[in-house]
Amino acid sequence: MGPVVVTGGFGRVGRLVRPALLKEYPLRIVDRVTGVAAPGEEVVTGDLAEPGLAEEVLAGASAVVHLAADPRTDARWEEVYRANVALTERLLDAAATRAVPRVVLASSVHVMGEYNRPEHRPVDPGWEPRPCCSYGLSKLVVESLGRLHAERTGASVVCLRLGATGYPLSERRYLGVWLSDRDAGALMAAALRAGPGWSAHFGMSANTRRHWDISSAMKLGYEPRDDSEPYAAAAGPPTVPICRMFVGEDAP
Repeated sequence: MGPVVVTGGFGRVGRLVRPALLKEYPLRIVDRVTGVAAPGEEVVTGDLAEPGLAEEVLAGASAVVHLAADPRTDARWEEVYRANVALTERLLDAAATRAVPRVVLASSVHVMGEYNRPEHRPVDPGWEPRPCCSYGLSKLVVESLGRLHAERTGASVVCLRLGATGYPLSERRYLGVWLSDRDAGALMAAALRAGPGWSAHFGMSANTRRHWDISSAMKLGYEPRDDSEPYAAAAGPPTVPICRMFVGEDAP
């Protein structure tokens, strides 16, 4: 079995999910920064925007987990387009060339951020997307690119609309969208086992305050084990504005 390529593997989400993936697969980490590899991991340092690098790192791969992105919700469209949309398009083109059969794309709950209002809860992942910021819009385009890739190639493409992953639960607004470190690894592993075709799922833990429907992710075999509620008493009000997803939630 060829390695699973993890882009942005030394980043915030990559560091969390690699241990779970290593239990099942050899990994090839691709990142612009260097980091410490664990046994069973190889590292390629470089920018996937460089011509030919995506094709090189996907040679012989059994799957790719694409985590590299610009997560800033206040970034200009040109910035998130270059980092999120253009880079994903380049990677998917390389995956088609290398006939990589499985692709997991890190999307975001911000794709559906405008539904984060009491009158819409629980939010169904099958509803028409309503991004709340340029970052969310860029991830929506990423999902569409993934769908096109699945239809053209027959590959498995799973888009994971991740909630708050790798952040401390210091503010109340994160309690409903939290994805724990342990559950993040389990979610990625489940996504890699999906059959051919395209799908998109919310990625959160089994939070008491969750208002995002994760039943479709659970059909992949994802079994969330954590809940943000034990942290609720210590969670405070928002400290800075983020984007429209949190309008009305104790806004600073």
